[in-house]
Amino acid sequence: MDGNPQSTADAGNSGEPAGMPLRGIDHLAIVTDDLEATLDFYTRVLRMQLVHVRRVPYAADRGQPPYDQLRHYFFDMGNDSLFAVFEYPKGVPKANRDHIGGMQHVAFHAPHRRFDEIRAHVRASGVEITEPIDLGDGFLSVYFYDNNGIRLEISTRVEGFDPSVVQSARQTRSTAKAELETLFDDPADVEKWLDRMPLLDG
Repeated sequence: MDGNPQSTADAGNSGEPAGMPLRGIDHLAIVTDDLEATLDFYTRVLRMQLVHVRRVPYAADRGQPPYDQLRHYFFDMGNDSLFAVFEYPKGVPKANRDHIGGMQHVAFHAPHRRFDEIRAHVRASGVEITEPIDLGDGFLSVYFYDNNGIRLEISTRVEGFDPSVVQSARQTRSTAKAELETLFDDPADVEKWLDRMPLLDG
């Protein structure tokens, strides 16, 4: 990407960062071989609403799963975004989430005022969930697994307010620089990426 995109804070009222044509996630799609259990998990444990059900014909040029007429169901996961599921046939080998190219985990954001409520509901639903883990910089997260073994996270910000997810991820220049210096040997590369980031201190 060329140029220096403006900070998200400089965006208009649309919620879209200036210069970025994407609004955010339309949907994420996971894979299951037990759709009934997955419907139960995401509607009962995470209280998402099932909003669309369909079958998908196979088309080789779309990068789709190599199966014809798969069930493909969609849930409302809040903030005008969808969580989707493909139902694979029984017996397909499971992927390793920690391999390169795997989806390591899915993190959902919760406003701080509802974080304890959501965590308690997950536990009351019979799902083992961690205690809140302090990730630093005002972040708290809890972790658990869905019925397919997919690692899930619920994250919140604990400073007494609920900034946008992107705004809550902003760092100081010194913090970001210290990390980028572990990736790049050339200081010019470090500065190039720092100049592109919406840092707290400019």
